[in-house]
Amino acid sequence: MPYLQHRSQAPEAGRFSNLGGWQDYVNAHFPPLEMSRPGAEPFYAQANSCRLGECTLTHISSAASDVARTAYLARRANAGYLKVLWQLAGTLELTQDRRSVRLQAGRASLCDTTRPYRIRVSDGARLAVLLIPYDVDSRLPRYAERVSATELTDMPTMQAALGAITGLARAQPRFDDPGVSDVMQGVGAMLAATFARAAEPEEADVDAQRMQRARHYIATHLASSDLTPERLASVLCVSRRTLYGLLARHNTTPARLISETRLQCARDALARDSAGQHSITDIALAHGFGDSARFSHAFKDRFGEAPSLWRTRYARN
Repeated sequence: MPYLQHRSQAPEAGRFSNLGGWQDYVNAHFPPLEMSRPGAEPFYAQANSCRLGECTLTHISSAASDVARTAYLARRANAGYLKVLWQLAGTLELTQDRRSVRLQAGRASLCDTTRPYRIRVSDGARLAVLLIPYDVDSRLPRYAERVSATELTDMPTMQAALGAITGLARAQPRFDDPGVSDVMQGVGAMLAATFARAAEPEEADVDAQRMQRARHYIATHLASSDLTPERLASVLCVSRRTLYGLLARHNTTPARLISETRLQCARDALARDSAGQHSITDIALAHGFGDSARFSHAFKDRFGEAPSLWRTRYARN
């Protein structure tokens, strides 16, 4: 966790009467954020953070404030983390991936630091935040991407998870205490199960919609030099990791999807041009291929015959 300045297992507490000091503390214990204070009322915040293995639990009390994980900060990240949020008092508004949720006391949600998000807390807000690295449980990022900025309704499990980690933090175990790993593995399993139940009804529909959007974007930007995995991930508002996971579930990769879409569209163009008004080179270039030789080779590999022969045969039929 390279951004973290603290390495101790013992809890670290802080009290703050200005936004600058609070932002320094937040950026030392979480991936960097931009912070602002609505209104001109005096600011205050209090926090207590504790390392629990690879995770960090922080209890926060704060005056009203806004924090934002901007697209610039998300792009600069060298590691991915999930933030699980339990609202203990006051209200919290979380926005990510074009979704927004307003949490009352006793409710929970999460966000993903690899993508932009915004959080607004009310005066007197209290919350618990568990910061989890991606590599703690490979299931978490996949599920979390589908349910970030939504209210998690399995509160018995969420409250059990919070109780377990809060109790562990209060015990102040040594860093090498095997009990830390045991408890956190159990908490990870509880969270993964909660996220999976929340994501299950939407997973297939969300995947299908994203695949449709990806194919449509490729089809309308066939000759673009910016047609890359990074661009596709940006268009779909997902991380590069999530994009590769989505395509893997459909037995493809970004490169194969781009190539397949270009070839399908080129074949359709050849069918519309059965009279041969456009050269094979013109069609190849219009569909993102560097030259006619590369296009002809890829077309023959995919469809079993050269594009010129396919067009001739199609025109005869």
